Order: sequence, then structure tokens, then C-alpha cells
Amino acid sequence: MNRRQLKGQETKKRILNTALNLFAKKGFHNVTVDEIVQQSSSSKGAFYNHFKSKHEIFHSKFEEIDQFYVSFVESQQIPVENSIYQQLLDFFEFQMTYIQKELGHDLIRTIYENELTPERESFFGNPDRPFYQILNTYFMEGQQRGEFRTDIEAPYMTRCIARAIRGLLYDWAIFNHSVDIVEESQKYLRYCLDGFSSKLDRTI
Repeated sequence: MNRRQLKGQETKKRILNTALNLFAKKGFHNVTVDEIVQQSSSSKGAFYNHFKSKHEIFHSKFEEIDQFYVSFVESQQIPVENSIYQQLLDFFEFQMTYIQKELGHDLIRTIYENELTPERESFFGNPDRPFYQILNTYFMEGQQRGEFRTDIEAPYMTRCIARAIRGLLYDWAIFNHSVDIVEESQKYLRYCLDGFSSKLDRTI
């Protein structure tokens, strides 16, 4: 990457972080592109060179977050000798710790508020998201190991867990931000995973 490209990446990151901070403080609809440009010491030309609209700020952030998840999984910080069930719980713990400490309640609330805006393309529901691919890979391997039921397809398990995570974060962001989301997610998602376990006695 040459000097010009590096400068462009620095400008994009500065605009992105400035916009997200403003959204969290003032609300998405109360922030203008002019304000983002002014606060980030950039220009409108620079803004539209990197982002088509304010909504694309969130799309870019989701891509950054998902790449962070991919890098974590590829770094093999989760012991592969553990059960897939435990590996998923370890991944969720990492995910929620990152969300709670690095993103924070205000930004998550703003992201969910923006998702209710009809004129934008949602990144949440994109099946090609790396985050969903990570979950799907775990569930497929869990089925191969005999840990998870095979009468439910792995992509459906992925969608169910993704919905559970969105619901958990929505509740935390809108209603109950005093809850430790890391601790709560471990209990809540464990119950969700139990429903997919092949070892659960279903004869009762």
C-alpha cells in the first residue's frame, strides 16, 4: 500500500469513528454529513469518496467487526480440542466482550435504531456475512462430531442463534443496559444451544 492509499485509509477511519461517535451521542437522524465532515477535519468529497451515505457508515463498521471475528477464529485462540458446543460459547464470550467494551451500549442502541429505517439496505440479514459463515461452520462440524442434531439443517441453526443474539443485544441496548451482556449471553445462549444438542433426552 503506497502513501496515498495509506492516507486514504486513515481519512476513512477518521470519518467512520467521528460519525459513529456523533451517532451515539446525538442519534443517527440528528447528525448531518456536514457535521461529520467538520468534526473529522475532512471534506465532503472525502466523505462521499468512501461512503455513499450515512447508512453506509454502519455497513462499513459491520464489515470491520466481522473481519475482527474472522481474525479471532483464525488465530485459534479457542482450543480446538474442546467440544464444538464449548467452542461456540467461547466465541460468544469473545463476541460479547468486544461488543460491551469496544462498541458500547450507546453505539449498539444507535445501530438498532438505524435498522428500523426502511430506506437502507440491512447488513444484519445478509446471509453472506462472515459472522453467519463462522456460525454455520461450527454447527456443521458439530453435526459431523455427533454433538448436534442432524434433523435440523446447520443454516437454520445459524439463523436461530443469530436471531437470539439480535434479541439479546436489542434488549440490552433499549431496555436493560445495566446487565452484564457477557455474563447474560453465556446463560441465554447455552439454553439456545441445548435445543440443538443431540444428547438431550427428548423422550420426556
